Amino acid sequence: MIQKIALYTFVSLLFVFVFSQTGAALTYSGGGEWNFSEDITIMENSDQNLVNYQVLLVLNSSNFNFSSASPAGEDIRFTSGETQLKYWIEEWDLQKETASIWVRVPYIAARGNAKITMFYGNPLAIDASSGASTFEFFDDFAGPNINFGKWDRYYTGGGEIDINGGMLKLIVPKFHPEDVSQVKSEETFAVNSMLVTKRKKVTTGEDSRGPVIEQGFVDPHNENRNQVIVRTELQNETYVSWVLENQKGDARYFPKDMASLNVPEDTWYTTGVAWYVEDELGRVAFFEDGSRVSSMDLASTEEANYVPITDMKAYLFASTYSDVSKNMGYAAFDYAYVRKFVPEEPAVIMATAAVLMQENDSETTPAPVKINIAPPDGKINAIRIFDTAGYNDSTIADLKDSGLNLVMLRVDSGNIWSLERFVKNAHDNGMQVYAMLLSDPERNTEDNSASVREAVDSVMDYNNKSLAGFDGINIALNPCSEDPETACEDSLMLVEGIRESTNSSLPLAVDVPFSYDRSAIGEVSDHVEIFVILTYDAEGNSQDSTANIVDSIAAKMGEIRAAGGDALISVAVDDDFMTDENVQELLERLQDYYAQDPAFMGTEIVVYSEYLDYTEVSPATTEESSPVPGFDIILAIAAIFVLVFTVRKK
Repeated sequence: MIQKIALYTFVSLLFVFVFSQTGAALTYSGGGEWNFSEDITIMENSDQNLVNYQVLLVLNSSNFNFSSASPAGEDIRFTSGETQLKYWIEEWDLQKETASIWVRVPYIAARGNAKITMFYGNPLAIDASSGASTFEFFDDFAGPNINFGKWDRYYTGGGEIDINGGMLKLIVPKFHPEDVSQVKSEETFAVNSMLVTKRKKVTTGEDSRGPVIEQGFVDPHNENRNQVIVRTELQNETYVSWVLENQKGDARYFPKDMASLNVPEDTWYTTGVAWYVEDELGRVAFFEDGSRVSSMDLASTEEANYVPITDMKAYLFASTYSDVSKNMGYAAFDYAYVRKFVPEEPAVIMATAAVLMQENDSETTPAPVKINIAPPDGKINAIRIFDTAGYNDSTIADLKDSGLNLVMLRVDSGNIWSLERFVKNAHDNGMQVYAMLLSDPERNTEDNSASVREAVDSVMDYNNKSLAGFDGINIALNPCSEDPETACEDSLMLVEGIRESTNSSLPLAVDVPFSYDRSAIGEVSDHVEIFVILTYDAEGNSQDSTANIVDSIAAKMGEIRAAGGDALISVAVDDDFMTDENVQELLERLQDYYAQDPAFMGTEIVVYSEYLDYTEVSPATTEESSPVPGFDIILAIAAIFVLVFTVRKK
């Protein structure tokens, strides 16, 4: 027993160590050390809590020494506390000594401040800039063909779509009136978003006006139903208009000639279409080269609600004019991204001077790398915790800062009240907590079901009396029997019983075991909010790559999809796997793979060593059974004989 307690304590401390250990290395370093750091304060101005918000950092000779960094900013890194942040360098001009860097900041409280640190001065560092990790959507058109996982394309007449040299071309090359080339994102975006592109117009026909270009957001199913589009026309983009349509508000508004970009032919520049809500009404704004064009600001009214607030897709378009057939050309795009947007952007304040990193100086040593797996809006990143020993305010905050927003917490009737402080602390950090009720592998199905229902009653009693109740319940599905007529009745009876005990007041998450060869998913789906697909078991089987996980759970995901359910994919990690370059990469790849899957609700991680320890013997088991009745007595008698024999030998 002492050995078992020691093992539990060691595993718990090791897990806490993963989240609290300090070190000196930042990821993708390539070796070397960082010589400089600068503290940066970000002030929230829109009176909103900002989560995973992309903040623009502008560097110039007055606030940054470019000679101390790598030539293209390859050694730039950012941290928040002990979390390394994702970022993307939009521009780095060493000669002009200017740079624009977008940093994905985990959390900025309304009217509050967030502090981050920038590190640089490591000539061996490898570039870690990533638009795909920083923004809600990103494409730099680097591949040889259009990415059909990101874009849906359409062209008519003589329209063409081409990707070459890291550039997307929407081409209208032939002598036809109203040739069209367009792309729409596969992904939809919520209001309070901004579509930014770096683009240029090239005229190849006799008409100097060149093609018409449109950029913005459109309805996922019919772009003529809901639209937030900026249209630019004429030579040098001197005629700029809005196309606004809101089907729900039955309102349309097409104000023309509201601005002039005056951009010379074949010149790169950036444009941004912002679409947001303020005072419960839709609004729009337009940006050229990062500056807001105030003449383009528009706001809906209750009488003329022409800005839709339903989810829409990003949209890029080029066409010829209807009145002439010689205005051929193309719109070229170097990159496109969608970011979050608030009308009053956060203010960035940099420290007045860089700090020279000192050897063995714990105050200026770069923070250790921790996972930063903040999920997309509406998704879940969960963690299983089997023992709260060692968790305090700081370590729970670390979980939240890492992007985790749900805890599956082991509960039994004997420990439930000792968990109240943990649950309350998690709630204070914006995390939900589900009561995880483990089954006993040594009990039969009927006994396990009775034990789980008893534990559910304890949870409900606790919730009625506690300051911090559980937000849901997590159980494991029972294996289905071989009898096809009664195959999954036990699982159905169990979830129905839980629904009755809770009056359907708590969401139910059920584990789908790794070796589940006969599924109750279809039978129980009406009673279950989340299916948790385990990619590991207690026998040492565990999938640890995206391909293996996707292949092993394909059938289960198919069943959940067919049942209209939601799924979490639970991934086992070992103690040295909880680092930025493996856990984070694995979960991000799973998020990318299932980005368009309506059944995908998110991911979950579990420290495999803890899982094995706590599933080896049920926490509710207090006595170890002997394989043969009376065998304990036989062993005791044998031990006495051995002892007597040993004494006599002496």
